Amino acid sequence: MPYFTTLPDSLLDLDLDTPILSIGENTVLNTLPDSTEFSFFDVGVGGDDTLERGEGVSLLDENENPLQNLTYGGEATTSNANAGVTLTNPLFPPIPADFGSLNVTLNPVTGSIMSDAEGNVYFVSDEPLDEDHLSVTVDFSLLGLNAPTITVPISGLEDALADTIGDIPLIGALTNQITDLAMNAVQSTLDAAIQNMSYNPDGTFDIPEGQFTCFAAGTMIETQNGPVAVEDLEIGDMVLTKDEGYQPIRWIGTARIPAVTLSRKPNLRPIRIKAGALGEDVPSSDLLVSPQHRILVRSRIAQRMFGTVEVLVAAKQLLQLDGIDYDDGVASVEYVHILFDKHQVIVSNGAETESLFTGPQALEAVGEAARAEILELFPMLEEVGAIAEAARTIPSGRQARKLSMRLMQNKQAVVN
Repeated sequence: MPYFTTLPDSLLDLDLDTPILSIGENTVLNTLPDSTEFSFFDVGVGGDDTLERGEGVSLLDENENPLQNLTYGGEATTSNANAGVTLTNPLFPPIPADFGSLNVTLNPVTGSIMSDAEGNVYFVSDEPLDEDHLSVTVDFSLLGLNAPTITVPISGLEDALADTIGDIPLIGALTNQITDLAMNAVQSTLDAAIQNMSYNPDGTFDIPEGQFTCFAAGTMIETQNGPVAVEDLEIGDMVLTKDEGYQPIRWIGTARIPAVTLSRKPNLRPIRIKAGALGEDVPSSDLLVSPQHRILVRSRIAQRMFGTVEVLVAAKQLLQLDGIDYDDGVASVEYVHILFDKHQVIVSNGAETESLFTGPQALEAVGEAARAEILELFPMLEEVGAIAEAARTIPSGRQARKLSMRLMQNKQAVVN
């Protein structure tokens, strides 16, 4: 879930030709208020899902009640709060008076800058700005010996320091004493380090829709045993992938969207891609997918725009093309997620489409229980800085719509 954090002593003037963000001289940890979790972004009916400076957005709680009505101001990255310090022993031998040195870097966090009507400025990010989520990198030497670099959340730093220091030859029984001295030095460094932000007023923000990336029940998936309805697949089934032949399914999830929800949230309706809408006999029969499900586009226009002939584009970004539209005829829908060891391109109703992509937005969309199951299978996704690798380039929403428009204007097929 995303979070917003008030930036104390901050100023953002959106009326200037070149807006200036100032957050004053804020120390890293002891002046930032608690981050507040929210569930949804709302740009209103007809609003664009890629925000530019000056556009409005509401932050909603899990019951879709507004928490903040804000104006987007650009993107920002927290600066590297970097400081070096000499480790001094105020106690007694056998530890020398100056027994080592360390360099502490608070790793940068990228987010969005937004402001309210009263002039308050907020930093919107995927994680809260607290000691469990802010990470540091520590390089240090002890008694003339270089220690391995440590990169961990601040809350886990003391244990990581103890483990690393304990592995250094000659430290032995002094591990706890030296760890306490090193931890005190790191903490005082972070408490005193001044934090600021690099600011890009022209940066845009693609709103994570928190929608499902999956197939509607009835979709036929190519497997080692031929086409199988997606709802009949089982974990371990071998599915044909474009890049790596047959690969086993690692996880399957389902989400049933009842009629009452579809009537209240029509943007959750599946998109119907009619037979032949993507190219000759592609798909071979009508294909129903969730709006965020990405379709493989193969075109010289993609090559010119993105430097690669194949890209993955969400079905909702192809709505301006003939034969692709929301299906208003379904009363309810069952969506099915398929997850492999890595992001894959698979064949569904004769069209090449994506499997579940374990990026941050997808993990938020599947729900807490499903997310826990996925993270148990792939614990590396919880590691600081972990980034899932997409099977193909994924353009932003705005870029994808431009591609779709150019395909339409040039009367080019989505797949050719």
